[in-house]
Amino acid sequence: MGGNSEIQINATSHKLTQTLLDLIQLIGQMGDEYELYKIKLEEIAQRYSQGKIHLAVLGQFKRGKSSLLNAFLGAPLLPTAVIPLTSVPTYIRYSEHPYVHVSFGNNKAGDTLSSKNPAEIQQFLSMYVSEEANPNNSLQVEGVELYYDAEILQKGVVLIDTPGIGSTHRHNTEATLNFLPQCDAALFLMSADPPITEVELEFLKQVATRVNKIFFILNKIDYLSPDELEEVQRFISRVIHDKAGIKEEIAIYPVSAKQGLEAKRSNNTTLLSKSRLDYLESHIIDFMSQKKEKVLQASIPRKSFDILTDLEMQLRLSLKAYTLPQEELQQKLMLFDETIKQAEQQKTFSGDILAGERKRLLELLEEQAENLRKKGRNYLESVANKCLYEKNTLEEEEITRELACAIPGFFEHELGEMSRFFDTHVAQVIATHEKRASSIIDSVRKAASDLFDIPYIPHTPITGMEVTKEPYWVMHQWRYSYMAIPEELVDKLLPKSMRIKRIKKRIDRQIHALVLNNVENLRWATVQNLDSTFRTIMLSIDEQFTHVITITRKAIDIAVQKKQTYTSEVAGQIAHLEQLLSALEEHKKHIASFIKSS
Repeated sequence: MGGNSEIQINATSHKLTQTLLDLIQLIGQMGDEYELYKIKLEEIAQRYSQGKIHLAVLGQFKRGKSSLLNAFLGAPLLPTAVIPLTSVPTYIRYSEHPYVHVSFGNNKAGDTLSSKNPAEIQQFLSMYVSEEANPNNSLQVEGVELYYDAEILQKGVVLIDTPGIGSTHRHNTEATLNFLPQCDAALFLMSADPPITEVELEFLKQVATRVNKIFFILNKIDYLSPDELEEVQRFISRVIHDKAGIKEEIAIYPVSAKQGLEAKRSNNTTLLSKSRLDYLESHIIDFMSQKKEKVLQASIPRKSFDILTDLEMQLRLSLKAYTLPQEELQQKLMLFDETIKQAEQQKTFSGDILAGERKRLLELLEEQAENLRKKGRNYLESVANKCLYEKNTLEEEEITRELACAIPGFFEHELGEMSRFFDTHVAQVIATHEKRASSIIDSVRKAASDLFDIPYIPHTPITGMEVTKEPYWVMHQWRYSYMAIPEELVDKLLPKSMRIKRIKKRIDRQIHALVLNNVENLRWATVQNLDSTFRTIMLSIDEQFTHVITITRKAIDIAVQKKQTYTSEVAGQIAHLEQLLSALEEHKKHIASFIKSS
């Protein structure tokens, strides 16, 4: 990656942006009846200009993760000399006016600090993201958002400081892994002391299956000589290839976060170059530009082209309505209404099929939930049995503590597995339904084209109805204990075998209740996600179906009304519409060229 690709990307971006702006200006001059198309194109232009990439920052404690983030920001904002909370993510976004917002669970009001003073921001963050000030997250912090004026953020990068790597709490690692597919890339931070651990390698294996791009960053290079640095890089590359299963070529970015922060604070360009932070930032920004360009080339021209096709259809229908005799026009409208009725029947039938698919998926979910209940009971019983029979533990409180440690990690992992399983099945259902929906909606366009003798231009098939969301970290409150059942005094007088039997019976009852509770929470969350997805699909189809009918009726109704009201101006209206069509066709050619080059 380098300067030439970025110049080409910027040139393409500028040309498309200018084409969209010219189109928006043209449509704005057409009249109020075409305002909808102008709004849609403005939304597309805005979506591209505001595009962001989300980078998850991964690293074990003491690798210098907070120092690297501070170096990116150019100020010591994140606490560095503290033990961080293992469960709270920090989102770092751009704002001209710096502030921090902390959100809490249980509907508790958030806390916000607005300040340009790095020391004040760091002190405020320390109250919530350090284990010392907020032990075991006793304040129930759910998320932290830091907004700051830094160049890398202004370019459209959102940094997400994720917890979990090497954490003693397995569920935090699982939560991080479940979160990663929502991100565009990950920054994987290492240092030479030691270069990479077994824990990091095991985690990296999982990371590589969940995110498409990983930036491998070697921090603290100011402690290494040139020869040592080269040796460490070779070692890390070899180990990642051999033990993490990553076969493609690995680029390792050596940096000194300490020198980078110092250089930015003192505006020392020589030291900044020595720290190599500028090199890393340029590659991240170049990646962002290419990522945005990929989205641009794959999506925005096609969506713009479809909007213009609808606009062209409306203009041609209006033009036809001016030239057709009133009686013939009414006959064609009646025939078009019959086509709409048939299409609505097909749409209803398609909706019934989709409802059947939803029911099938819910039945599959119930089956999965029952399997998970069995798996959960077996797993937690094995934890309890290990305490009773291998460790000879007869204290129920100790057994309950072991179960409390095991439950979050087990269910967080199973949540990720179930989510991926249903994502695959739902994607298959959506793809099939999209094909049906495209066929139904296009049949209405085709009917209008045939009836009114105007050119038929098919739309891009409907794809990807799922709503694109900003990465969102979900805090799961797993139920991991009930009130301990008091051991009866008589138990202590019983033989050990009988005592174990009675303890096991009580523990098994707790396990049964805990598994039911946690599986139901997981099942309910999946049901909510399924329902939300299916509602989105149906709403999308209804909107597009209504739109194609509306533009047909609206075009003809407006033309008929104007023809009746301004009889003497019909010739002028026809000339005006032909002029607009000619200008629109030229712009469509420009948009088509972007599609062809994608």
